Amino acid sequence: MKAGFTDAELLARFRSGESDALELLFARYEGPVFRFLFGVLHDYHQAEDALQETFVQAIRKAELVAPDTFRGWLFTVAYRQGMLLKRRSKKLPAQADDLILLSLVGDEPADARATLGDEARRVRELLSLLPDGQRAVISARVFEGLTFREVAATLGCPLNTALTRMHDGLKKLRQLWEARHA
Repeated sequence: MKAGFTDAELLARFRSGESDALELLFARYEGPVFRFLFGVLHDYHQAEDALQETFVQAIRKAELVAPDTFRGWLFTVAYRQGMLLKRRSKKLPAQADDLILLSLVGDEPADARATLGDEARRVRELLSLLPDGQRAVISARVFEGLTFREVAATLGCPLNTALTRMHDGLKKLRQLWEARHA
């Protein structure tokens, strides 16, 4: 598919079933939205997380967006995701947070995580309870450090599928963690 389409044309094509159209939109806005989020959050990893959430929202709400306002809508969603992440990071860790959970399953040397050993083992056990697709995306992203594009290419799925699996997998992982530690 040609990249010369307008946002409105790509959105219309996505709505008619062409998943490649959404990937072109994401490719078009991945850099600018990430830079915007980095400017808001001043943290590379938080900006990546907010970008992921922004694109997940774009997938879920693509049917509701007016085609001629997609760019503005996407940046508004990004701003809201950034603010949510900023507020969440200011709170005390009363609940399991994606960033905390992901840091527990990191692959740093054992002595650097000696105090987190039990928690890391529990998170790895919970990770094994996720559906294969979600576990594969999380593992590729967290343990192998792949970008979402690389994850999608490695797993042979569309970018939007990889993003959704990551989002749903982290949500499920958080629920499992909270259920075990309630």
